[in-house]
Amino acid sequence: MLFSMLKKQLKEKLLKFFGRLIQTTKFIYIFMKYFYIEPPKFNHMNDKFSLLPIERLLQLFLSEDTKHYGFLGIPKELYAKSANRKNFSSQLFGQILECPLGVAAGPHSQLSQNIISAWLCGARYIELKTIQTLDELIIEKPCIDMQDEGYNCEWSQELKIEETFNQYLDAWILIHVLDHKMGNQYAKGTIFNMSVGYNLEGILKDNVQWFLNKMQHCPEELKTKIAAIRSIYPEVDKLEIPSQLSNSITLSTMHGCPPDEIESITSYLIENKGLNTYVKLNPTLLGPNELRKILTENGKYKTDVPDIAFEHDLKYADAVPMIKRLMELADKKGVAFGLKLTNTLESKNHKSVFSEAEMMYMSGRALHPISVNVARKLQNEFNGSLSVSFAGGADAFNFPDLLACGLTPVTVSSDLLKPGGYTRLLQYRTELEKRMDEAGVESLSDFIANKTSGKTALEHLNAYADKVLIDKRYQRSYFVDPSIKGTRKLNFFDCIAAPCKENCAASQDIPEYLYHTAQHNFNAAWETILKTNSQPGITGNICDHLCQLRCTRINYDDSLQIREIKRFVEENHQKESLLKPIQSNSKKVAIIGAGPSGLSAAYYLCLAGFSVELFEEKQQAGGMVSGAVPSFRLSNNKIQNDIDRVLKLGAKINYNSKVDRILFEALYASFDYLYLSIGAPKASILDIPGIDSEGIIDPLTFLFNAKLGENPVKGKNIAIIGGGNTAMDAARVAYRLVGESGSVTVIYRRTKEQMPADLGEIRAVQEEGITLMELTAPKRFLHNSGKVVGIECVKMSLKPSISGKRPSPELIPGSEFVLDFDFIIPAVGQEVVLDFIDPELFKPHPNTYEIRMKRVFTGGDAMRGAATAIKAIADGRKIAEHIARLENITIPTSPVNPKKHSYVELMQQRVFREFSRPVKESPLNERKSFKPVSFSLSESDAVSEASRCMNCDEICNICVTVCPNRANYSYEIVPVNIQLYKVAGKENGVSIEPDKIFSIKQKYQVLNVGDFCNECGNCDTFCPTSGAPYKHKPRFYLSIQSFNEASEGYFLSKLPNQKQILIYKEKGGIRTLEYWNGEWVYETDHVKAVFKGDDFKLLSTNFKVPCAQQVHFDMAAEMKVLYHAAESLY
Repeated sequence: MLFSMLKKQLKEKLLKFFGRLIQTTKFIYIFMKYFYIEPPKFNHMNDKFSLLPIERLLQLFLSEDTKHYGFLGIPKELYAKSANRKNFSSQLFGQILECPLGVAAGPHSQLSQNIISAWLCGARYIELKTIQTLDELIIEKPCIDMQDEGYNCEWSQELKIEETFNQYLDAWILIHVLDHKMGNQYAKGTIFNMSVGYNLEGILKDNVQWFLNKMQHCPEELKTKIAAIRSIYPEVDKLEIPSQLSNSITLSTMHGCPPDEIESITSYLIENKGLNTYVKLNPTLLGPNELRKILTENGKYKTDVPDIAFEHDLKYADAVPMIKRLMELADKKGVAFGLKLTNTLESKNHKSVFSEAEMMYMSGRALHPISVNVARKLQNEFNGSLSVSFAGGADAFNFPDLLACGLTPVTVSSDLLKPGGYTRLLQYRTELEKRMDEAGVESLSDFIANKTSGKTALEHLNAYADKVLIDKRYQRSYFVDPSIKGTRKLNFFDCIAAPCKENCAASQDIPEYLYHTAQHNFNAAWETILKTNSQPGITGNICDHLCQLRCTRINYDDSLQIREIKRFVEENHQKESLLKPIQSNSKKVAIIGAGPSGLSAAYYLCLAGFSVELFEEKQQAGGMVSGAVPSFRLSNNKIQNDIDRVLKLGAKINYNSKVDRILFEALYASFDYLYLSIGAPKASILDIPGIDSEGIIDPLTFLFNAKLGENPVKGKNIAIIGGGNTAMDAARVAYRLVGESGSVTVIYRRTKEQMPADLGEIRAVQEEGITLMELTAPKRFLHNSGKVVGIECVKMSLKPSISGKRPSPELIPGSEFVLDFDFIIPAVGQEVVLDFIDPELFKPHPNTYEIRMKRVFTGGDAMRGAATAIKAIADGRKIAEHIARLENITIPTSPVNPKKHSYVELMQQRVFREFSRPVKESPLNERKSFKPVSFSLSESDAVSEASRCMNCDEICNICVTVCPNRANYSYEIVPVNIQLYKVAGKENGVSIEPDKIFSIKQKYQVLNVGDFCNECGNCDTFCPTSGAPYKHKPRFYLSIQSFNEASEGYFLSKLPNQKQILIYKEKGGIRTLEYWNGEWVYETDHVKAVFKGDDFKLLSTNFKVPCAQQVHFDMAAEMKVLYHAAESLY
């Protein structure tokens, strides 16, 4: 009695407490579930599913299937419908399983269309999303973050239990229907596996009991559903569709569920329900030491698993006897018992995607070594006798390994939430076929039994568990988080753009020259490169290739070797450029400085018919590239080839011509335009005590002297201070000159993740054995008799930046320490030298590059400070283009045949993962010379690598593939160019005047289906723009009910008289557009307008209210495009 009273009081206090919280989290429910408190209701906008009836979903498939788009963006050609060369089938739960591959309980197994999409692409084991008695949960959004290792805060179904059952039944029926339509027999080899949680009290509730009973026997519901689709697919009556959807279940328990509770639930499911039962266990079974060693020491992940996760989860010592008892119980009952390994990993929220109050649950590749080692530990405990269904970072490449280890079936989720989505499943099957070919077996049973190798599944598991601990595929090896998101705005239309091109300072048409390379047309690739980059010899070797950081393939496998392909083309094209200068325009341009930027401007100005002279202070052209970049990175002949290309067009270089004020004034008077391409040739001074000591040399002097063949190293223990490219070059040159007994150390005040240097150069520094001291700053240089002997350093900490820039280093008081060095190179920046012009005049306009003197421009390092060669080259071209525009001249380019792929071809490129072949480099023991370190690609490697390009300039559709609910819908239009008109009401009528041109240039577009979208945020993660498709694309609703419940969006109303009206509402306002009798009728609360049917010319307007305000019809034009976009959805 007393306990009941206390429990009631505690319930009331908890409910009051939770009602004040904004978020509903897993942590809350761990406590709430024991008291069965209904969760407080929170107001979420537009993140609720609206479910389609089965007949509507079947009609949707049939209408889409007649087009090349297939089912909701999955082309028919990508269905897993072809007969396998191998026999993948096995027996499970007394049923045939056509392939032991499926989707895990999660976002891919919640809605009917999700399950159907997975099945179409090859999933045959459908682990249905977990249900529980509390079926009106509020899930905080966004709830999914799959940038690399996966994190989520969503966990059980977002539908009421009855709705969930109907979604599963609809999918079950339609799988049989579609299987019949496609002439297959895969439906019989498909298994639905229930998933239920989270405690026995909840499972005994009426709604869960109803669900369990219906899933095992639902003849009446099946009959009703079949009747609903009979008119659409009459042959449904010929099909044998079982009324039992599932005879198996996976128990999912909360983090923190006690062992006796887990055992009680499982015993109930086995004894009372007679279900084949698997129990999902947590990765924390490994224990804190082993798990953290795998995750953070081996894997280098930043995931922080709290102590509480190990304290409240099932312990290994409790799990083993429990499993033994349950195995015995299942054996007596005559049902199967097994384990599901593993659940996600509870971790602290260290990212900004979810709210701060949320715990996160980790999945994906970081979880894989952990889950595999949990499996090893348990299987060895039970001598390999456990039945284990596996989930934990599975992908196409480890799928065969997992099967060979006897871990079957394998289910996936995180992998399918990455670009490619459901279609990634196809490669699982092809990789399994390859491995079976290698093993010389025809059946899956022989493959698992390993008859050819003589090893048991347990032996394979032990070997594989060791292998994954050191496999780099499961380690965080990057400095910069892999993301292709950019700053470009996401618009309603025309969102396709290649991220690599956006990230290139020169805006090179990368997909185009990769395409030509893939076609063995190296001359066309060469012409494409020269359109925007006059120095491919230089950039093909030392470009910082930021394009590769935003290559779409980083979300599949790894970036394309874009720079290496450019290098290959530069070395293997057969003809020099067809580009020739146009007729001379008699205009003269003087360029001060013959570095990369000056040479670039000269090249394009010469093409445009200008007379160009360069004035170079040194006796060689090329600037810092010629004088400082070491020859093991870039050979002199590459530089000279790029210089000669400019000279062949007629440019003249005046060497040893230092420009002073007198010469500058003379040039200003005698040339039409001047470009100040003077670079940043002076090394910045590190102003700390002792900087004047002997043995301290600036990096540019050091590099210049080394490039001339001298050995400027005057010590054995060398320190380089700084984290830029110059510091890396200095470190690598010093490493080659210091001798075998010497050492080189780079000191940097931040961490390597914040270094501005090229990532490849940072890796090279580390590979060559150079010590990198992070979070360390010099305080003063120590000297003895004027000769440097060391550095007093201080440790630093990083303060997060509010502006989103690099974190700020802060000194840690009292952390001083001394390091011994006898030769020091402070490489902390470079400066512009302005001694021929008033510095106040040297302030360029950001768009025109023109300084505060007419006809004088600047760019490159002189404008932005020491940067990269490609930025300087890009500035030079842009300045040339600007000068040409001032003279109404267009710089000529060579025409090349444009590339063009079909929709199916483009989507097929987005299915298969294919890692690049590593660039060949000299062995580390041969890195003490100045011979080239990296070698050019072979022709076959270059062609193969270029063929990996996904042609992101032709189609994107990332958001379409990553959405588990198929909410982002791809459609095709004919590009439009419409002259719009504006109308103003006046006392004596209205005036109609031409307005702007409404233009949509791209063939492929995307809209969002609000009924399918729960705003999980996954498309936001992978969209290459700054936007989120679910927020910024047109949102359509498929039923009048869901449309009415939404605050804004579109609905296409089809009337009985064959008329259809597109309706848009926003903030209470309504706009409509209909097509009738060859005319478009557009109507708002204020105006009605009629347009011609063909060219959308405005014919008439009628103001509904007195108005003298102008009315524009941009929205009408947008609605015209959208009118037909979603027709097949209705």
